[in-house]
Amino acid sequence: MPSFGGISRESESEEGFFRRGEEYMASVSGHVALVTGGSRGIGRAISVFLAREGAKVAVNYHRHREAAEEVVAEIRKSGGVAEAFQADVQNAREVEAMVAAVARTLGAPDILVANAGIGDPDYRGAWNLKEEDWDRMIAVNLKGVYLAVRAVLPFMVEKRWGRIVAIASTSGLTGGTSGIHYAASKGGVIALCKALARECASFGITVNVVAPSKIDTDLLHSVTPEEHIPRLLAQIPVGRLGRPEDIARAVLFFAAEEADYLTGQVLVVSGGYGS
Repeated sequence: MPSFGGISRESESEEGFFRRGEEYMASVSGHVALVTGGSRGIGRAISVFLAREGAKVAVNYHRHREAAEEVVAEIRKSGGVAEAFQADVQNAREVEAMVAAVARTLGAPDILVANAGIGDPDYRGAWNLKEEDWDRMIAVNLKGVYLAVRAVLPFMVEKRWGRIVAIASTSGLTGGTSGIHYAASKGGVIALCKALARECASFGITVNVVAPSKIDTDLLHSVTPEEHIPRLLAQIPVGRLGRPEDIARAVLFFAAEEADYLTGQVLVVSGGYGS
């Protein structure tokens, strides 16, 4: 049974995720997916899930080359196709060069998962927020989505088919607890995608957002003291932190060929937290 990074079909329910008889509904086979921030955490799980379902996956990384290459190696070991591509998503020239390299190496990207993002473990209130910290948060979390979208859209428009899925946060809907700059960046991603969905619909391109909350990743633990985790768990109705795989399943849902009537939507994956 194929397994990517410890995630196997056997770990799914007996019927499988989105299984229709013997055929998976989440059809991404033969497509080329670019996952920004694909080397760790949520991005890693997304890369694995897309590859498992037959997509060729471009795993973007900024600094963590070894982690990206580990994801690629695991995918290849199980028969998938993947390559690692370096780019800082806030740098237009690097993003454009990366997308061009993806097109040359794997083929024209027709699925974009704009996942790369940062938090601020040092946030101590709006009155202490430095302008440079605001600028960096917006540059990575919001501008980075725009730059990736701008670079892949010509390929999708030419094909008249595409799937864009951005990873935002419930902070973009509620304000959250991670800082005004983080909330603003994620709220901006949601607004960007809603506007983009209207512009792209006539080209066969859908644009949707997955908004996680409290996912068990390095980012969460960098901004949440460990002694606060038990109190946090008590506030989550399902009784656990989210897993990167929970977000990957939501992305796979939006990325599928069958999801052609879903656009401009925000899917909250929170275990009921904040509901």
